[in-house]
Amino acid sequence: MASTSSVDWNALDIEARQVDPTTLRRREKNAHYMAPAMFKRLVENVKIDGRLTTTVLVCENKDGSLEILSGHHRTAAAIQAGLPLVDALVITTPLSEKRKVAIQLSHNSINGEDDQSLLAQLYASLDIDAKKFSGLDDSVLSGDKGPGATALGGANIKYDELLFSFLPEDRVRFEVELEALAKRAKRFRIHAAPQSKFDEFFDAIVRTKSQLNIVNSGIALSVMARLAGERLDQLEAEAEDKSDAA
Repeated sequence: MASTSSVDWNALDIEARQVDPTTLRRREKNAHYMAPAMFKRLVENVKIDGRLTTTVLVCENKDGSLEILSGHHRTAAAIQAGLPLVDALVITTPLSEKRKVAIQLSHNSINGEDDQSLLAQLYASLDIDAKKFSGLDDSVLSGDKGPGATALGGANIKYDELLFSFLPEDRVRFEVELEALAKRAKRFRIHAAPQSKFDEFFDAIVRTKSQLNIVNSGIALSVMARLAGERLDQLEAEAEDKSDAA
């Protein structure tokens, strides 16, 4: 006796629809997960695009409800981003639970692989905002997809020395920010600091990456330098106002 029914594997009838993401039914079990930082990045990308750029795959059940087979996180991101409608591919062919699971697993597991050399070239061609949008970090330049958005998250290891790697254009921008800081606050130059200052610095990087949805630590450091410069400008302006008032 055959182990599967041929009916389960007939060709599918599919139609494109625009649907309200809040009406889509989530499957109770979904083995595919996404880290909170990565989901936050997805939500920000959806807000920037103003729509989902990849369709959600759903099936139509006998009761008329639409059940998500692929795109749980995209649907959740669309709802959080406030999209009233999303593009969906609706499977109208009746599906057994077995085929639903098979489709769900196949969409999560059957993926192509990156040409690491080409991936590095493409990533290197992006500016800071585009790198943030991509969800990748500089580890792709060494052929490793790296730890992603949680690269610095929750680490308790303390080091005596820090090493940051920059792409050429990012290094130049960071050096410009440092030079500007040096001109604004020469008397505050410090070349060595106690362990407590390292902890503050480490926490500042983690907060910057979390609050601004930045994946790459080098980019976070550059942004921190810019923010410090802006704050120093504010302090100088406040000092001038007080001097004028006196």
